[in-house]
Amino acid sequence: MYANFVATLVPAWMPGRLFWAYFVGVAFVAAAIGAVVPTMTRPAGILLGILFFLFVVTLHIPRIAVHSPDGNEWTSGFVALAMCGGTWILASATSLEGEHETAVPFLRLGRYFFALAIVAFGIQHFVNQRLTIRVGPPWFPGRPLWAYFTGSALIVTGAAIFLGQKSRLAATLLGTILFLFFLFVHIPRILVNLHDPGPWTSGFEILAMCGGALALATALPRDSKSVLSH
Repeated sequence: MYANFVATLVPAWMPGRLFWAYFVGVAFVAAAIGAVVPTMTRPAGILLGILFFLFVVTLHIPRIAVHSPDGNEWTSGFVALAMCGGTWILASATSLEGEHETAVPFLRLGRYFFALAIVAFGIQHFVNQRLTIRVGPPWFPGRPLWAYFTGSALIVTGAAIFLGQKSRLAATLLGTILFLFFLFVHIPRILVNLHDPGPWTSGFEILAMCGGALALATALPRDSKSVLSH
């Protein structure tokens, strides 16, 4: 729907920028189908994670280097990193279901990429004043206070996941927080701006990260020692 705009995000040195916009769109749809087909979930997660990792390296890091004071560039970069981590978490969790699955060492990074991005989002709630003001519906009282509370929750849950301390509980709480954000913050914005791709994108990014957190919580045992780290 927005191929021409997406093409502008492709690095200028890459030929066929419009082709890559369509290619990535097809890859996303294919990965979404693979995610719900049990025999395809693991390869879909691995490949989609690689795609997001390439986004981080070739697209977001260069943009952050050029526009380091711009908080939006940092946010976009960490969103891509969280997506990479979330897909590798899904792939790791799926591989645990098979008795003859071959271990893929780099999938262990998924948990740490995801947790690092969540901590970064939490820090942004304290350093990005524009983000702080926007947290919560306009009718919600004490929005700055809730922004700081949310930031603290993201930092704590992200750190717990990264360090492997009460990871299952932290992932469950994180998934709940992100779902509430999607439900009470992003859905109203989508409904008010139905023809604006921005709220749709932001909302479904939150929903995807919610899925990553819940996938991690499902994969972890109740004693919170991560089987994904072995």
